[in-house]
Amino acid sequence: MKIGCIIQARMTSSRLPGKVLKTIDFKNDRSVLEQVVQRVKMVGSIDEIIVATTVNADDDPVEKLADELGVAVFRGSEKDVLERYYLAAKEHDLNHVIRITSDCPFLDPEIIGALVDLYFKEGSQYGSNCIRRTFPHGLDCEIVAFDVLKDVYENQTDPFYREHVTSYVTSHLDDFKTSSLEDDEDNSGVRVTVDTVNDYVLSCVLNELLMKEERPTSYKTLLGCFKARPYLPMINGDILQKKKYDTEEEELVAAVSLLEKQEMNRAADRLRKLTGETTI
Repeated sequence: MKIGCIIQARMTSSRLPGKVLKTIDFKNDRSVLEQVVQRVKMVGSIDEIIVATTVNADDDPVEKLADELGVAVFRGSEKDVLERYYLAAKEHDLNHVIRITSDCPFLDPEIIGALVDLYFKEGSQYGSNCIRRTFPHGLDCEIVAFDVLKDVYENQTDPFYREHVTSYVTSHLDDFKTSSLEDDEDNSGVRVTVDTVNDYVLSCVLNELLMKEERPTSYKTLLGCFKARPYLPMINGDILQKKKYDTEEEELVAAVSLLEKQEMNRAADRLRKLTGETTI
């Protein structure tokens, strides 16, 4: 049995281009992606780490960094991320795939390890700490059996399912044996992912604070920083969390919310009228 962690990474992020190679640890000149890889390396149950990027020339620096860090690289489709994952897993003979995104520099190795342990203990096909979110945005991790990944890859053609690797599984959880890792309290309101400029600024501040702590990779230490400094969430509190929407109606609800957040109330009202919905 071989367990691999595939970290998806590309330079052409829509909201913050080049974010994966932006410096987050200025003392050690460490990038966001490097910190992600460093933390994943601390998970004892992982046999191999693979950075899965695209074939685009823009992502040559991602491959170069992965080589320097001593982890495997797979290059594939930019849009068909499901294919990128499947082919990477197949090439490296993985039986189970841990999915991590490269914009999560505060991943806790212990949480990833706990998810893996729960997944195997319950004999699951899919496991996640986001089925019912209690952990902060930015500590997300998933594990899926290769056979499930293969089945979805071979049978699902919807572009949405191809772009978002596990979206078919998460939309049909009743069809799979699943494990849900949950915290003992709800901290889902905390956001430590790097998707915007404000997210990046918060991450740099947090990283400096954590470097002074005894356990800088611990989720509990991270929460302690927020509890001791209530101003921290104000740095990126206005960011609307990106989300995968299953229906057009869900997207419209989010669109109206975004317009209202920017005080574009006339546009929000117009969108309601155009859709004929009064409950959006």
